[in-house]
Amino acid sequence: MMKYILTIIYVFFTTCGITFMKLGGDSLKISLAKGVNFKIGWVTLLGFCFYLVSFLLWQRLLVKYDLSVMVPIVTGISQILIMCVGYIVFKENVDVQSLIGALIIIIGIVIMSFAKR
Repeated sequence: MMKYILTIIYVFFTTCGITFMKLGGDSLKISLAKGVNFKIGWVTLLGFCFYLVSFLLWQRLLVKYDLSVMVPIVTGISQILIMCVGYIVFKENVDVQSLIGALIIIIGIVIMSFAKR
């Protein structure tokens, strides 16, 4: 049960991290060198904090559970959620191929979940 809870929390923090980093992409501009510019604001920093927590959770998941199961399942779930956020929050286009791909990912996750029980 703890595996599922940690996985859900990880996916939540990953999705929030990516979302806030994209939302904050047009904030404060910092130049480190000629041609090397970064945009950092509080929204971007919030996204970074979410992503940092997700990294720590990911490290825990990789240590405790099978790598060959966790990586495809978590990556698939994250991709689908990020596609949904892109559509809802950023008004990005989701075409038929994307929906078919998401369905294939879901089928793969279900198959992998049952195969490892």
